[in-house]
Amino acid sequence: MRLLFRVVWCFSLYYLFLALAPADVDAEAAKGRDISISVRVSPESSFVTSITFQTDRTFIKEITRARTKESSCNPHWVRATMTIHKNSYWYDHDGRLYDPQKSQLLLISAKTRQQMEQYVQIVEQAHYGNPLPWDQVRKSFQRMENAAVVDLETGQRFMVQRRAGSRHADVQPLTRTDTRIMKEIYQGKWSWKRRAILVEVDGKYFAASMHGMPHGAGAIRGNDFPGHFCIHFFGSSTHRRTEPDPSHSLMILKSSGLLAQTLARAEPQELISYFLTSLNEHDHHTLKMTTSGFSLPESLLSVQNVKRPEEIPQSEEAGLFFVAIPVHVDYVGQNGRGRSGTWRFLLHREAPWERWRIVGVQMD
Repeated sequence: MRLLFRVVWCFSLYYLFLALAPADVDAEAAKGRDISISVRVSPESSFVTSITFQTDRTFIKEITRARTKESSCNPHWVRATMTIHKNSYWYDHDGRLYDPQKSQLLLISAKTRQQMEQYVQIVEQAHYGNPLPWDQVRKSFQRMENAAVVDLETGQRFMVQRRAGSRHADVQPLTRTDTRIMKEIYQGKWSWKRRAILVEVDGKYFAASMHGMPHGAGAIRGNDFPGHFCIHFFGSSTHRRTEPDPSHSLMILKSSGLLAQTLARAEPQELISYFLTSLNEHDHHTLKMTTSGFSLPESLLSVQNVKRPEEIPQSEEAGLFFVAIPVHVDYVGQNGRGRSGTWRFLLHREAPWERWRIVGVQMD
């Protein structure tokens, strides 16, 4: 149904713009004014929403003939990809447009940027879920009701039934086929790792997060799922704690399309917290979003688990543009042995109004 919705939405927009065009415009002229915009949650995601808009030639010329300057873009900070005349451009979360093939920043006008922003928002609304809090979602997703789960990275889809849960939804795959699809999403091995998902109930898509570990009781016969698993929405919490789980909260930000703007507003301590949470979840995309795009050391990427401190300390070297923060962490290395150490985070921003970026991590 979601694929059908996108196709209809795409053609509806196309013919809306076509209807507003002069009557004597031929097919080739119309094609020359097409701009295709694609949105995905990460560079590696195979789940993509693309919409083609028909715009005016002035807008196309503003982009294709724009002045440029040498600059590169962190691919993990890309918000949308635009295709014009078979040329692809990156539109990042700071509202900047790049030609990745030439490593150039396009110097476009505020008017063109505003029009581009409107197009991107339309595609994002079709791609991401509604960030409604659990107290509202549970009125639609009631006990014994079925829903579709869509994994935001792979696009794989399976059906579940809500069986219980007060602070979040306790659900089970509906059939053995649904169980097989869910396990494929987790590369054939059950895991507590969180994933960003969409939950469709009666045609409405909600931003959510799930883990992939069967536990507790299960009551659907023949689905080959030994128990149930949990789905969290904004404001959900675990059975043991009343406050939202940081890892689930991170994935809900991803599935709602709100992650980048949250990171852009984050203070240094908050940014480090998101870094450690994404490292624990093996979410390398979000990990790179918190950084300037530098290559992370292999010793850090091979960490199996890391315990995020309850509180990140204040900077030991505070400045307007640079800060250094030492953080004591307990973690499990590649060999499966528990370790402790102090990691020193270096953060930088270009100007007081720019966002912070992690530019270095030194491990003991």
